[in-house]
Amino acid sequence: MKILKIQSILLVALLASISSLSAGWEQVTALDVPVTQLSQDPTKAKESMARHFRTQIAANEAFLRESPNDPHTWESRVRIASAQGRLASLSANKEGVQQAVTRLKELERTVPDPSLKAEAMFRRISLQWQDLGATADVRRENAVANARNFSISFPQDHRSARLLAEAAALCNSHPEQKGPLLEEAISLCKEESMLQRLKDDKKQLELLGQPLDLGFTATDGSRFDLAKERGHVTAIVFWSAESAPSLVWMGYFAKYAAQEPALRVATVSLDRNKADLNAAMRTLGITWPTAFDGMGWQNAIARNFGINTLPTLWLIDKKGRLAFLNARDSYEHRVRELLQKN
Repeated sequence: MKILKIQSILLVALLASISSLSAGWEQVTALDVPVTQLSQDPTKAKESMARHFRTQIAANEAFLRESPNDPHTWESRVRIASAQGRLASLSANKEGVQQAVTRLKELERTVPDPSLKAEAMFRRISLQWQDLGATADVRRENAVANARNFSISFPQDHRSARLLAEAAALCNSHPEQKGPLLEEAISLCKEESMLQRLKDDKKQLELLGQPLDLGFTATDGSRFDLAKERGHVTAIVFWSAESAPSLVWMGYFAKYAAQEPALRVATVSLDRNKADLNAAMRTLGITWPTAFDGMGWQNAIARNFGINTLPTLWLIDKKGRLAFLNARDSYEHRVRELLQKN
């Protein structure tokens, strides 16, 4: 079955370059699998994702042309709107994203079978997640509202716990809100892997505000000891060259950190292939101390701290305490805030 899926993806990708594209439902659903093997170059990785979304759109449009009376036509339209929104988000086209969100709302209202409504709602919320608002507080409140609306509407849907977990991830500066969200997600969770993630999140929450014990031998043979960085603000980045979001985000963060000499940085790689990691570090100009053990998600440091999202940016204050659990979307403000404190 896995080989068949891969073959379907390759076939649709090939046919997408031809004007007379033909696609069956099996080929359409095969394209739901996200692209994971991407270039270490952030620009090329972005282009690969854009091609994938265009292929999804083309395949679904071909399916609708060829099978207008197929029972899956509504689902196909949902996939088109979702892919169009993702493509617009990739190019920071907010108007395009909003148009896709509006289209998904219309599809929710015209769902032919109530059992399918959760799919459209989930895709719409996932798309809205790309632009939740202009400020951290607005983004947090919108995320919590969206997640709770879905969990109330579909408490038995396995994605309810996932959305609550994602909302909780935006509450890192509000532990009083994060804790209850995690408990709610745990109560609804039916997947062992998601339950482990939620337990990891609780582990991280317990570390907040506490002195952090971290030391490792870097890829260049040097020794990094967080205790020796007392008096400085330190960023600890958990990332992977195999993770598209990591590569895109790290491109921006690396440029910022190079212009902020007061900030110390160390990274923990969750890669399995050291050659890929080294290639990405060269491309991004990264020379910070980097931990690597080739264990991927089972990286010893990541498992010890309950890391389950990439990239994750921890900020350590001048006293060596974990000040922010994941400041990846607000690091400039958070770093400045910590640098100004004694």
